[in-house]
Amino acid sequence: MDAVALAQSARLVVCHRVLRYRKAIGNVFKTMPEIVAKICGVTVESFFKKAILFKDAHCDDVSQKCLEAFASYGMKASQIAVRNFDGAFNYDLSFSLFNGNGTFKIAAEKMDISLQNATSDKDLEIVQDCIAKIYEHVPLPEISYTIFSATAHAIFPSIEAMQQYLLRFAIPAKQVVLGGTIAYVLCEKWAEEIRLTIDKSLAFPDGIFLAWTTTYRGNKLTRDIVTRIKDVFKESVTKFDLTFPIPQ
Repeated sequence: MDAVALAQSARLVVCHRVLRYRKAIGNVFKTMPEIVAKICGVTVESFFKKAILFKDAHCDDVSQKCLEAFASYGMKASQIAVRNFDGAFNYDLSFSLFNGNGTFKIAAEKMDISLQNATSDKDLEIVQDCIAKIYEHVPLPEISYTIFSATAHAIFPSIEAMQQYLLRFAIPAKQVVLGGTIAYVLCEKWAEEIRLTIDKSLAFPDGIFLAWTTTYRGNKLTRDIVTRIKDVFKESVTKFDLTFPIPQ
């Protein structure tokens, strides 16, 4: 038996032992494991009801409003760029914040927002504020729908706790020693499905990787809507026996 086969055999033995132990002691997942988010990111795509010609995009006014809206975050006029390739629909207005961790782009058919590498509750408050600001202050075309996505690397109290949790998705008979899931979840306070991914984190040995995506079918995101999305994303993981700490 070669080294790879020996390693697989050893992992399967451990998997079988843990599963037998879990069965013997009953439902060890009755108490939800508490996980702590270490790195988070959010992306937002708002699709306009119709494509906007460059001459109707009013990029000068939009640039001014962006500058005013994000002045409190150190925005400078030199950070805003407008590219016009053909005078019709092939153009965009873009800017970035926070050393490139926040990017915003408005084009003929949609607006893209990306805010990455949030590592604290304060960072997440800034993420929410930045998303709300652009909808509150910038004159945007009428929006058909918005796709809202978020990711998080979240850690367990220990590597063993993480492995024990992911064992629920294991299939020892098929040599699946750990697992994850992709699910479509409904929450009482949100009309649309939430696509939830749970996987092993490649960034933290004691962590899992979470990804959420949902759709908002309204004109503009408001602060209340963004807060509600955050709350239902957190609620969705409780359906898989996980929970985030309750803010003090």
